[in-house]
Amino acid sequence: MHNTSVSRPRIHFTKEHQWIDFNGTVAFIGVSKFRLTGIRHIDSIRWMSAKGTLEKGTLIAHICSGDDVIPVHAPLHCKFLGPNAKLSNNPNLILESPQDQGWLFFVTPLKFQPKDKEELLQPEAYKKLLHSIHSS
Repeated sequence: MHNTSVSRPRIHFTKEHQWIDFNGTVAFIGVSKFRLTGIRHIDSIRWMSAKGTLEKGTLIAHICSGDDVIPVHAPLHCKFLGPNAKLSNNPNLILESPQDQGWLFFVTPLKFQPKDKEELLQPEAYKKLLHSIHSS
C-alpha cells in the first residue's frame, strides 16, 4: 500500500494524535500517521450522529480495523460540515494519505480563542512529543 506523509501547510496536532488544518473559515480534521502505526487495513468508519454545533471533545467517529477501534473527537468547538466523501468508497485512503487526502471530516471553528490554538501543537512541537514517546 502506498503511504504518503504529505503535510498540509497550516496543520496543527493534538496530543491525542489528531490533526487539524485551518483553511479560511473551515478546518479539515484527520488522524496522524503516528496514530495509525500498525494498522494495515480499515474495515469501516462508524459515524456518530455528528450534526450541527459540537463541543470540543465530542466523539465524531470510530475508525475500525479488526479488533482495533480508533476514536476521533472534535478537537475544538465547531459546526460539523460533513465527512470526506472519498472515504465512503475507499476508507484506506486514511492509511494511504493520513495527513493529506485522508482527512476524515471538515468543520467551521466556532468561538475560537487564541488560547484554543495554543493548545494545538505546531509540527515541530508534535515531532518533539513523538520523540519523547519513542524515548520512553
